[in-house]
Amino acid sequence: MENVDPKLISAQARLEELGYKQELQRTLSVSGNVNMAVANASPVMAIFIFALAPLAVTGTASAAAAILQSILVVFIGIVLAELGALYPISGGLYSIVRHLLPRPLTFIAVLTFMLQAFIFPPSLALGVATYLQLLFPALPQGPLATSVIAMIVLLVALLMGIKDIATSSTVTKILMFIQLAILGVFLVICFTHVQRPLTEIIFSPQMLNGEHTGLIATGFGGVLMTMGILFGVIDGYAASLGFSEETKGTCRNVGKAVLISAILTAVFMTLILLASMVAAPDLKEYLSAVSPLLYTVGMHGGGIITTLINAGVLIASFTALVVLIIYMARVFYTGARDRVWPDAVNHAMTKVSGKAQIPWVATLIIAIVSIIMVFASSLIDLVTFGSMLIATVYLLIAIGSIVSRVKDPHLPRPFRMPLFPLPPVVVIVGLVVAISSQSVRDMLIAGVFYLISFAYYFLYIKPRTEPEERLLALSEQNETKR
Repeated sequence: MENVDPKLISAQARLEELGYKQELQRTLSVSGNVNMAVANASPVMAIFIFALAPLAVTGTASAAAAILQSILVVFIGIVLAELGALYPISGGLYSIVRHLLPRPLTFIAVLTFMLQAFIFPPSLALGVATYLQLLFPALPQGPLATSVIAMIVLLVALLMGIKDIATSSTVTKILMFIQLAILGVFLVICFTHVQRPLTEIIFSPQMLNGEHTGLIATGFGGVLMTMGILFGVIDGYAASLGFSEETKGTCRNVGKAVLISAILTAVFMTLILLASMVAAPDLKEYLSAVSPLLYTVGMHGGGIITTLINAGVLIASFTALVVLIIYMARVFYTGARDRVWPDAVNHAMTKVSGKAQIPWVATLIIAIVSIIMVFASSLIDLVTFGSMLIATVYLLIAIGSIVSRVKDPHLPRPFRMPLFPLPPVVVIVGLVVAISSQSVRDMLIAGVFYLISFAYYFLYIKPRTEPEERLLALSEQNETKR
């Protein structure tokens, strides 16, 4: 495709050039892709549920951290836009690292990324269950009841996830519209009841003391710590890449979709978090509340508005759950197509339903494991560990983007990142800070998984693929001699 303007390269043609067959339906426009990705990121859900962790740990330091994290997310979006347009494959981040990194590092990124399929769907389901219990107090309460409700939520999401992509996209658009309406109401209430200047929140952060009886100052170290936790909050936009093989038009459309998704995600989430803090009548009560954001809106909007916002959180969370299951199923499908797993597993995961063309076995596996996880873990543990995994994958991708430019400087790039190498350098520095700020426990657990990834590569993948590669090279040499 040397003679074609990179901006005009067809996504389907590039897919086939990379050695893949077009099997999924290309029915999504750029806006449709963005809609699916932002629904997966789910700003309302992420801030109301996942942001409970940073607020509890470092209080209003989450405001400055969210602003810094949002800037970092935009830079990550720029990096992903170039790489996603270059490799428009449904595996998303998995496909990118597979084509960029040395194989041992590739399998760290691959298994780390795929592990998220068993972390974030169950955490979302637990969040939906928790807010259902808040909205309907008559429901059974307690941890076991929450897990049972989460299991039911996952089963309903599974039924939606195995429908065809067009139907899922249509439903997602409706639910996304409702979420944006709830978001609009929340922001209007907060910004019409401002209690303190934004500068106070950003430059004078506070947190609860050890006894939860008052507030103490939070230093800049607390801001950096919160950035690490926020990697599990301001995320989800990369799901745009998971729909590369279903996005219509050129490769550049894939890059545009992921960059727009990253920007919208960062703006929406930061706005919600900052608005809740500047409008909170009392910061101590805000940080002490079970749901700080519901506290703020409840104090200004009353019970009916609080109930509507609660319902919006439920809608947003469930929408994100459906899209995430659909997205991660495509990641598993692509990995099986690339023979990442033993042959029997690969054969099962590449099964696509005839009419809807959905990777239904991969979708089913994710749902089953997620059901197990809602009984075996908690939302907070899943989110904090998931943040470590997310940061690791993005770090490897940023490194890979520099390697790609150095190794293949003349490769046609449908979406070239501006100001190279600034975007990946900023991302690498930010991610090193984020990873080093995580708990020792999470870093140790992540280290075990990295060792497992290395072992899997050297004990299974390398011995299997090397003979095949030698035969292929020999065959190519024979063809050349002829």
